[in-house]
Amino acid sequence: MKLLKLTTLTLITVLSLTACDKTTEQKADNKATSTETAKESPNLLVDMTMETLKIPMDVIKSSDQITAEQKSCVAKIDLNSQKPTIKEAIEKAFTPEEIKQLNDFYAKPEVQKVTNYGREQLFMQMGLPIKATAEKPTEAEMKVVAEFAKKPLGQKSAKFNLSEDATASNQKVNEFIKGALDKCGLGEEPQAKK
Repeated sequence: MKLLKLTTLTLITVLSLTACDKTTEQKADNKATSTETAKESPNLLVDMTMETLKIPMDVIKSSDQITAEQKSCVAKIDLNSQKPTIKEAIEKAFTPEEIKQLNDFYAKPEVQKVTNYGREQLFMQMGLPIKATAEKPTEAEMKVVAEFAKKPLGQKSAKFNLSEDATASNQKVNEFIKGALDKCGLGEEPQAKK
């Protein structure tokens, strides 16, 4: 159980404040207007981060190592309460124009594909379950991401993930989730499965 908690907190730290693909339903609704949606949603980066934070919670809820009561408790954890912390960190680090440019970049289907594949590879390396196998990106799709990483905004974005602001934001979110998991009996001395 301690390993489950450690894995979850590690995932949260690694994945928070990084982009992830939107849910299948959101993608279907927004497929034709992904760029337009990015322009209309100044919080796309925040929304993607929130989707990413839900992944470790889903891993815990699907675990056969915890009780039904603990799963129910985890399902009630309000991750949305952490949205202002994430939003503040992003808005402090980037100008509105930079956020718009990042939104546009992360809304591109090829970028979402690369992100999904990379996230899945990370999960597999950590021995975590994956729902479906992501399609491997093509060389051209990888090039789009690589070229952005060389640009000033791409470099600024990468530095942000290692910055004090991002670290402080991650720490606040991690502390909230750790406290919530402790209340669910998933702390250092977890309840035995019944």
